[in-house]
Amino acid sequence: MEPCIVITVRLATLADTSAITEIHKSDVQRWERVSADGSLLPTPYEALSLYERWQHGGPWMTIEMCAVHLHRLLAGAGIPLVAEVDGEVLAEAEVYENFEAQPYGHYLDLSIIVTRSDHQREGLGTALVNYIVDMARLMKCERVTVTNALARDFYLAHHFRHTRTVRGIRFPSQQGHVIYQATQLVDTSYDQIKGWHMPLGRYLSSRQEWDRMFPQQWAAGVPELMNIAAAQVKLSVAGQNALIAVRDSDEVDSQLGDGRLVCWSAKTLTGPLLSAIRDWAFRNGYQQLVSLVIDSDLALLPSDVQLTEYSQEFFELAI
Repeated sequence: MEPCIVITVRLATLADTSAITEIHKSDVQRWERVSADGSLLPTPYEALSLYERWQHGGPWMTIEMCAVHLHRLLAGAGIPLVAEVDGEVLAEAEVYENFEAQPYGHYLDLSIIVTRSDHQREGLGTALVNYIVDMARLMKCERVTVTNALARDFYLAHHFRHTRTVRGIRFPSQQGHVIYQATQLVDTSYDQIKGWHMPLGRYLSSRQEWDRMFPQQWAAGVPELMNIAAAQVKLSVAGQNALIAVRDSDEVDSQLGDGRLVCWSAKTLTGPLLSAIRDWAFRNGYQQLVSLVIDSDLALLPSDVQLTEYSQEFFELAI
């Protein structure tokens, strides 16, 4: 009889930074550098810059950026968890508490769950999911969601269900005949969008997309991330308040003048709001906007909005 493995799940600490980095690095098959002509060159990990390591999967790929990331989560942005066996950290998960308009409501979003590659299928992921579901119940959340469900079968096996699909869209900016007010967003507090809709740009959860707007809070010391051109704007149009973020697009097929759009709104998406967004983009030098929209909202968009090849499934577990 094989010995019983006892898995302990707990809140991560800064002391876990090295172990968490190693967990995420274990998923990388080959370290590469982008050459001047755009080709990928095999490169030792030690020779890569912080940004080049980040390109392989995010802040977890280097201990310096992972420490900054964990500090932000522990300071209140999210909740990092680890699963360990005999004191050895072998898996990590991160969840974010969100407050949105229905059909989302108050929920926990399971952003990532990663197991060290040499300890797959040992129950570590299941232990983390069970812990997160129990945590959601204690926090009186309505559901647990997964907005980037790469392991679809894993979540279905844990009773999550597919609820919606996000589609990539592209549309031209356009000078419009709409009266609106646009001012620079100064307040970086998430509290100002609690209970709001997120009609455009949902790749991750509302809270995560909000935090991504402010690289000065998580990318200090990495100029390639800090120097990405971006704008954060408050819009008021036809009695509707909204906040938008537009940054230079990093899509594979992006072109000069493309902007990636994210939008939060006190109301659902309306024609005047979309017209104001397009007019603002036109006046600020963006030729086209790329974004994401829930498939059920596609009918709200004008005919010149084109679908891209990108799509992503969302799953949730009702509590």
